[in-house]
Amino acid sequence: MGKSHKKSRASRARLNPIGSGRNEQSKDDGLVKKKLQPLLEKLHSAVPNDRAMALGSTSVLCEDSYMRKLLLKERLVQIVLSKLLNDNNTDIVVESFGLLRNIALEEGYDVSTQLWRADIWMSIDQGFCKLLESLSGLQSGEGQAVKNSGESRRLLFDYADNLLSLVVALANGSDDILRQVLERAKLERLFEVIIGLLQYGVTKLPVAVLNTVLDLLYDFSSESFQFIEAVANNEYLATFVRSLPDQMNTPGFNELTKVLIQGVYLQFLDMDITFQQANDIIHAVCDSVKGIDLEQVNKDLSVVCHDEELIKSKDSQVAQKIKHYTVARSNAMMKLQSIEISIDLITSIIEMIASLSEEKKRPLPNSLLETLMVYLPQIFDSLSRQFTSRILIAWNNLLWLYLTLEINFFDLEGEPYKNLWEFVYSVKEEEIDIKLGKLSVVWVLLKTITMQSDPNAWLSTLQLNNDMNFVNSTIENYNKDMNNSDISREDAIELGQRYCGILSTYATFQNQIQINEIIGKFILEQLCSPNLPAMLLADYTNSLFEIYGDENFDYNQPVFVQNNFLDILRTKVVPNLKSQFKLVDKNKDPLIKERCTETFNTLDSFIQYKKNELAE
Repeated sequence: MGKSHKKSRASRARLNPIGSGRNEQSKDDGLVKKKLQPLLEKLHSAVPNDRAMALGSTSVLCEDSYMRKLLLKERLVQIVLSKLLNDNNTDIVVESFGLLRNIALEEGYDVSTQLWRADIWMSIDQGFCKLLESLSGLQSGEGQAVKNSGESRRLLFDYADNLLSLVVALANGSDDILRQVLERAKLERLFEVIIGLLQYGVTKLPVAVLNTVLDLLYDFSSESFQFIEAVANNEYLATFVRSLPDQMNTPGFNELTKVLIQGVYLQFLDMDITFQQANDIIHAVCDSVKGIDLEQVNKDLSVVCHDEELIKSKDSQVAQKIKHYTVARSNAMMKLQSIEISIDLITSIIEMIASLSEEKKRPLPNSLLETLMVYLPQIFDSLSRQFTSRILIAWNNLLWLYLTLEINFFDLEGEPYKNLWEFVYSVKEEEIDIKLGKLSVVWVLLKTITMQSDPNAWLSTLQLNNDMNFVNSTIENYNKDMNNSDISREDAIELGQRYCGILSTYATFQNQIQINEIIGKFILEQLCSPNLPAMLLADYTNSLFEIYGDENFDYNQPVFVQNNFLDILRTKVVPNLKSQFKLVDKNKDPLIKERCTETFNTLDSFIQYKKNELAE
């Protein structure tokens, strides 16, 4: 089944079209010289207020990808690390950590690795020391007038928020960083900070800080069993995690808090989850976000709407309106993130239900079946346009679950397949996640059609019966993606697997002999390629077994036999696979090596089987 990304941080929802379409080097140079360099110079100013204002403006500009790239080229990260993290103005230090957090979230691996190699952990750890000291003073009431002043309290918790969320951003950027963060000393330090905040009082913490704590627990537990074990072995944190479901209705918790509570709860249940718990969590997360007005959220995130209103405002009202827009924007991003995580949780739960049903070998309760067959299709349909990539992966998992449970998707009440197919057909493949999701859903829909009593009738319903354009465009898109240098090797393999699934499934339909021949020859061409990753070679080889495993298929004689596929397998495919599979290191990639060996052995048996078949 497909996995959805755990979440896209709220910062990824920022919609700021500054600089769109400006790609000319001369314009870049002019912008850098006139606007960005003077701004960065002010970060070195001896006047704290000038530094603070410049940092605030830089943070706003970094929300836009175009401006952020230009600022990074001007060594913004180095300036923050060398000058601002050690500033004697606490506000500037706090804001600097927040800026690094945002940049790391947006830029991912490159910036996260740069920060880690610059020993950002030392600065974070020093920040943790100051945070714990201040938190202790706040709890004991020492220096009440100063420590407990509203501004000092706000600054303290902003500091906590930015430090912890920076750790999460760094770990998200690199698996190696995550591994190092989970080493004993660093993990114990993280636990010390988290426990210190929780002991201050869950209901006394600003909700944003509580959300960051929950986000860290959810995020790390999503990635590491080691982390789950460490939390389980910590008496305080283990008790806190177990208590979370009972805190769902705590006054002051927002949508994100409630969704994260369910997320942490789910991660620590893992495969101990029951069908009833799975059903309860699905409804709990949906109930947590059902009151969100997406139209208002989009309006609050719209820079254009805000700019138009500011232009019409009196000068005396501008500052107050900007403050109001900032609060509304922050709240809107929180709500957007709540829905994103909700979809991710549902996607994970569907996968857990599939594993649980195969393990238990018993029917699902009616309440859960109704959720899966009626409730979720309606939810997915309502969110599909705005959360396209996530909903596609959720649909993918749900459709595979239907196959596992022998639920006929095409028989469901309300005929949800119609809206789904219209949605899939209209999706613009602008992002890799959307393309992966779309291909995944097309593949599983074709698999679902193969299970029908009259498969070709359903192909006709979806206008796919004997569709030569569908095959040619799929192969064309495959070739483009496999040769696209902008697509990572990992993504290319995932795309290739889905293309392989679509084509090999489509090739199995009867009464499409010409289409089968095109796909069969295409697959053999891939299997003769010296450049295809071993995993894809294994997938394409196994697809041949599925397509040509039965001599009674109407295309076997005119395609496999008359085109001498068997000779091509023996003389060209086998030597290529033998040499390519040898290159897979069993120490580095033991699972891939095992699959390659198994596939090669099966191919040998398949060739012998087809040889005997022809001799009869």
